[in-house]
Amino acid sequence: MTDRCYAITDPDALAAIPTAMADLFDGIREAAETSVFEVMDSFDWRLFNKGFLLFKSRERYEAIDIATGHPVGTIMAGTEKPLRFARAFPESDFTAMLKSALDIRALLSLGTITRRTIGQDLLNSDEKIVARLALETYGIDGRPEKVNQCRLMPVRGYSVEARRIAACLEQLGLQPAGKPPVLTLLTEKGIAPGACASKIDLTLAPGMPAAEAVRCIMENLISVMHANIPGVRQDIDSEFLHDFRVAVRRARSLLSQMKGVLDAGTTATLQQRLKTMGDITGNVRDLDVALLKKEEYTALLPDVLKPGLDQLFGTLQQKRRYARNRMVKAMAGTAFNAALFDLDAFVRTDPPTGADSPGGSLPIGELAKTVIYKRYRRIVKKGSRMSDITPDDHLHRLRIDCKKLRYLLEFFTSLFPDDLMKILVKQLKQLQDNLGDFNDLSVQQNFLTQHLETPRPQVILSAAATGGLITRLHTAQQQVRSQFLSVFKTFNATENRKRFKTLFT
Repeated sequence: MTDRCYAITDPDALAAIPTAMADLFDGIREAAETSVFEVMDSFDWRLFNKGFLLFKSRERYEAIDIATGHPVGTIMAGTEKPLRFARAFPESDFTAMLKSALDIRALLSLGTITRRTIGQDLLNSDEKIVARLALETYGIDGRPEKVNQCRLMPVRGYSVEARRIAACLEQLGLQPAGKPPVLTLLTEKGIAPGACASKIDLTLAPGMPAAEAVRCIMENLISVMHANIPGVRQDIDSEFLHDFRVAVRRARSLLSQMKGVLDAGTTATLQQRLKTMGDITGNVRDLDVALLKKEEYTALLPDVLKPGLDQLFGTLQQKRRYARNRMVKAMAGTAFNAALFDLDAFVRTDPPTGADSPGGSLPIGELAKTVIYKRYRRIVKKGSRMSDITPDDHLHRLRIDCKKLRYLLEFFTSLFPDDLMKILVKQLKQLQDNLGDFNDLSVQQNFLTQHLETPRPQVILSAAATGGLITRLHTAQQQVRSQFLSVFKTFNATENRKRFKTLFT
């Protein structure tokens, strides 16, 4: 028999457990302790979504399996100061698990838990321990809400006694705990475990007027922007800015692809506001992308050039500090806040009606089919014309078309069969990955070339490292380019064409 956890929702039951155990056993040894620890996870709940919780107590970190409550890993960090990134932990299997789950996201404290435990060793007539109980009371951040639970820990060789205890606890009205007390406390605090503030999460009805549907999608995207702005300003990790900018891009794409749904003046104003927000945050994001490549770039170069790479990234880090200071000032300025105000005002007002928005009253189900299939046909037409000698900028434009189609499939996925939409997204993603890799390698080369053209005679080694990287990246880009036709052929296969035609015509 394994450990069991029981939820205690009735305070009288909590008080009755010691008396009931005294009736069953010849002796009880009790010990009380209080422990304090922080619950840690990334902003988008990456650890929770992998099935475990992370607790920090002083310099000790422990991961707990959500389903069983059992420890899955422990590590001593060597400092009581919170470690923000997985790479900061000492190398171990535990660290590898964190790196796999967190990637580049920072750990955040979700709350401070206080746990009061009364441990009971239950003894037989020979004064041998036949089972253990732990009566636990959890609280969070000093709030009055408490969660009580009882843990039954059987002792090997005494399964009969364990079953007697389980039967007694059930007679007292205790039920198996559905989830760890920490999750209950987080929920009561107003934090929804597992909720990701950067994903599109909405359900549309096919008959909904298009203007109302656009407003719902915009409201979702604007909420994502608001959720990520504090993390951008505090510079917690680079993904806050990334997710903010993705929400801005999605909103711009939505407005540009749903022409005629909103009146022209509203569309133009919102597009300009979104462009302002994108312009203010773009430079820092470009530098973030470059800085995140350090480990990858280091692996590309011989040891003799690696010191030059350190110089290069030192320069980029300094540029980012200056760029971030300018961005934070601009985000506190009139233009950024006016843009955010106008976006908020748009989703709070009623959808427009009248001659200026003829498409606003169309059912979104039919309109979605039209715009999705139109974008899909454009991709097929462009892709079918491409060959090994097609200019690079044509691939870049095709990548943008694929991104716009991906956004449409995400916006309107609730209108179509989920299984078929997953297949279409998967096929599209393979094409996007190829074109995205090609574009990323192009952007990286251009970025490094601009750095190389900046006169710095005192950093010859850095220039050599940069030149070496450009050469390696160009070679990699040509390899990705050579794979395009094969990837596009898969996307444009007969079965996939049938799926698009069936769903969207």
